[in-house]
Formats: sequence, structure tokens, C-alpha cells
Amino acid sequence: MTERRWKVVVIGAGGAQAQAMLAGAARGTDVSGWLAVDRFWRPEARAATQALGISTVEQDPLADPGNLRELTAGAEIVANFAGPYYRTGTLVLDAALDTRTHYLDICDDADATLPMLERATAAEEAGVTALIGMGSSPGTTNILIRAAVDHLGPVENVDISWTVDVDDVANAALRHFWHCFNLVDPDSTTHLVPTWEDLEQRTVDFPGTVGSQVVVRLAHPEPLTIPRFLPVKRCGNFGAVTPYESMVTAWGLAHAVDPQRTEVPEATLDAAVAVFSHYRDTRPATARLGSGLQIDVHTGGNGLRFASGAPTPMEDATGIPAAAGLLMLQEGKVPEVGVIAPEVLSPAAFFTTLRRVSTGGGGLGLYRLEDGKPGERLRIRDLIRLDTATES
Repeated sequence: MTERRWKVVVIGAGGAQAQAMLAGAARGTDVSGWLAVDRFWRPEARAATQALGISTVEQDPLADPGNLRELTAGAEIVANFAGPYYRTGTLVLDAALDTRTHYLDICDDADATLPMLERATAAEEAGVTALIGMGSSPGTTNILIRAAVDHLGPVENVDISWTVDVDDVANAALRHFWHCFNLVDPDSTTHLVPTWEDLEQRTVDFPGTVGSQVVVRLAHPEPLTIPRFLPVKRCGNFGAVTPYESMVTAWGLAHAVDPQRTEVPEATLDAAVAVFSHYRDTRPATARLGSGLQIDVHTGGNGLRFASGAPTPMEDATGIPAAAGLLMLQEGKVPEVGVIAPEVLSPAAFFTTLRRVSTGGGGLGLYRLEDGKPGERLRIRDLIRLDTATES
């Protein structure tokens, strides 16, 4: 990499997930040569960022291609936290490729993932590593799947199921969640939001606070990248907002304003978001369920299962893995150039780096899967061959 003014430039740095990433990165490395950019800074976010020794700028680089290119040209790495990625992903990635700047994002939009992957040859020719989808799901999920496949060998199926607590669904996250109802095929065909009867549904028993929940098939990057980078034939993604009534409410509004069905004025979309926000903020208080995750990596129901259920905030679950991925990119621990998904990373290297940026905790379990049922509990550290001598 040529000499640049900034080690890392973070775009969209004032958001909750970016803030969690910056705090995590500061636990693992010196961030004093970083620049954080956002079009609007909340005073508390700006103060927290500057307290880490990171410089801050208030501007909207996405509104000015010249300004965006100037930022990427001045950085060793640009980290894009400005969603939604179906609007911003290729815009920032193209600027990074143009200026030969390494790139990272937490893209969770399936329809943005495909055109970003199509930039692989351009990235290779530019000598750029672009690590996309480096959050929780996608992100940590992909690396867990890689660890399981490394252990099992080629498998037929990967089934990912997840839940998000309604209290964690901010307005920007809501727009993304609605977007997930538009299923995306590997050839880029995008489908309408299904009717409730046409939704593919299943019930999953998550551990911990989450419990038994109905999840539905949703568009996500993993089904597009996992069979591309790993010896896996099929990958499915099922998700939900909990509790159940929140899921029904979110689907109903998504179906009503589906932009794929007809052109919907932006004001109508904004009004629908306002309706859900009012529901979220005024509904009767219920116990927080938190986030649930289950990943089955198997052939005919036999393989491995990862499972967790905990009240971890979504911003930490996404931002801290992104911090680990960013440090790996900065330290030359990402093995390939081109546009790559997180499953390309070494699981041992990732989880070793994750320990540096994390505050601890977790609660993810690993089980041997037999005929579709969890059996013997295994140790994740054994699966990914961590160097346990460095653990406290």
C-alpha cells in the first residue's frame, strides 16, 4: 500500500454500529491515525469518538463524488458504515477501487452483494482487498460456517436462523428488514414481498432468553456467498423480529409499500416507517428477548449446530466483529485480493483478533447434529484451533 494520510477512514461513523466498531477497534489497536466522517454528528457520538483519539469531520461524502474520491485516496482502508447498502455499497466500493484503497463494509443487502462481487476482477487488477458483509450476519455467521466446513468437509446444506428484538430495530434497520422480504436469486432476480400465506416459515427453538420463535425465509448475503466460496451446495436464511406480533406488523407494512410491486413515493415509505416506529415505541412493555442465532451445517441432518440466545445489543453484535475484520485487514491477515466475503478469513485468526476487540461474554454453543437434533456439546475453541495458551 502506498503512503496515505489516514490509516482508516470510516464513513457513516456516527451510527450505533460504527460507534461499537470504533470502540472495539480502540481496544485492539492504536486508532489515532483514523478519520471518522458523518453527515451529521450527535454531540455524544462525536465526543466519544474524539475521546478515542480519532479525528472527526461532519460532511456527506456520498453527495459529492469528488469529495468521496478524495477521502478514499487519502486512506489506506475505507470502512463503509453508511447504509442502506443497496444505495451506497457499489458507490463507495467503486471509489475505493478507483483510488486503489482497501475496503470493508457490513453490507447485509443481498441485491447489493451480487454487483459488489462482480467487481472482483477489477479489485484484483487494482491490488485491492474488499471485505464485504463483515458484521454479525453476515460476518461472524460466515466464519463459523467456514470453521464447520473445515472440520466436516463438503456439506449439502447450511441453514441460518436468527432473530432481532424489536427494541433494536431502529428506523434504518427497519428499512433493511423490509428489503429482506424481497428474495433475491443468484442470477439477481428480485421477487415481490410474498403474501403472508406464501412466506416460507419454520419454528426454531433458540436457547437463552429468546426461546421458540417463528422465522421466515428472507434475502441475505450468506445464501449468495457461502456456496461461492465454500464447498456447500445450498444455504438458506431465515429471520424474524421478535416478539411475533412485531414480525407480523413489519411484514404487513413491507407488503403494503413494496417498491418492487409499484413505484412508491419516498414520503409514503417515510410514513410507513413512522407508523412502525410509533408501534415500537408505544406498545406495552414486554420482557426483552434479545438476539437469537442458530446455524446448522449438515448433510442429511448430520453435522454441526451453532446456537445462541442472549440480550446482546445488535450494535455490539455487528460492530465488534467488524472491528476484528478491520484490524485483520490493517495487519495484513486477510489472505486474498479481490472482493471477498468473511468466509475467506481464517477462523482461528479471526477469533484470536476478536478477543482483542471484545469486552468478553458471548454464550454461543456448539453441538454435534444428529438426524437434525442437537447432541453432544463441543468446544468451539477446539473446532477453530485457537491458541488457548494466550487466554486469561
